[in-house]
Amino acid sequence: MQITFSIVSHGQSALLPPLLEQLQVLSATVSLRVIVTENIPDSRPGLPDCPSCPIQWKVNEQPKGFGANHNAAFRECTTPLFMVLNPDVRFPPDAGLEALMAQVAAHPGVAGPRVLSPDGRVEDSARRVPGLLRLVLRRLRGVSEPDYAVGTPVQQVDWIAGMCMLFDSPSFAAVSGFDERYHLYCEDIDVCLRLHRLGRSVAWVQSARVIHDAQRQSHRDLRYLHWHVKSLVRLMTSASYWSFRLFPTSRYS
Repeated sequence: MQITFSIVSHGQSALLPPLLEQLQVLSATVSLRVIVTENIPDSRPGLPDCPSCPIQWKVNEQPKGFGANHNAAFRECTTPLFMVLNPDVRFPPDAGLEALMAQVAAHPGVAGPRVLSPDGRVEDSARRVPGLLRLVLRRLRGVSEPDYAVGTPVQQVDWIAGMCMLFDSPSFAAVSGFDERYHLYCEDIDVCLRLHRLGRSVAWVQSARVIHDAQRQSHRDLRYLHWHVKSLVRLMTSASYWSFRLFPTSRYS
C-alpha cells in the first residue's frame, strides 16, 4: 500500500538528511513519496537521487501553521495513506512501519507508533483528553506519568501526538484535515476528537517504534506559551471536545 509522508521544516534543514536517508531505505519495502514543506526556508540539504523515494519540495512565501502546512501537502496526496511527520523523528531498523499501515488499513482513522526518546524512554505520545485540573497537575508536577500502560500491541486511545500520525486518506478527508484556526498546538487533539465523532479508530500501535529527538524551542520562547494557551481555550470550547467528554457513546469502546 502506498504512503505519502508530509514533513514541515521550520528552518531545520540540518535535521532533514538523516530522516530522508532513512525513508530512502524504507522505500525498498514500502511504496512511498515524500513532500517536504519549507515553512521557513534555509539551505536545502544535498541528497542522492532515489527513484523509489521521490521527494517533492514546497517553499512557503509566508510561514503557515502546523495544520495549514500539512493540509496543503494532503491536497497533493494521491496515495491511500498519509503520514504527518516531524523532521526530528527517526526510524530505527526495526521501526515496524508495516504494523502501522496494517492497523490503519484494517481500522480506518489514525494510528501512531510508540515514540522513544534518544535514551530509550517511552514518551507520552498517546494521551487522554485533558481537563483543566489535569493540565494544572501536569504543569505543577513537571514530569508526567504516561496516560496508557506500555505493553499492549495495539490500544485505542483518546489522541495521538502530532510528531508521527498515520491516517488513511479517506478519513483525513472526511474530517477536512486539521483545523487551521489552531496554531502549533492542539491540532492533533482536535483531529483525533473529530475522528472519534465519526466512529473512526484512534490507535496506539506499540509494535511500531520511532525515535524523537525533540527540539524544545517552545520551552524557551514566551510566544509559544501564548499560542499554547490560545489553542487550549479553542479546544476546550469546541463541540468535539465536549461531545467526547460528556457523551460516552462518542468515544471508542
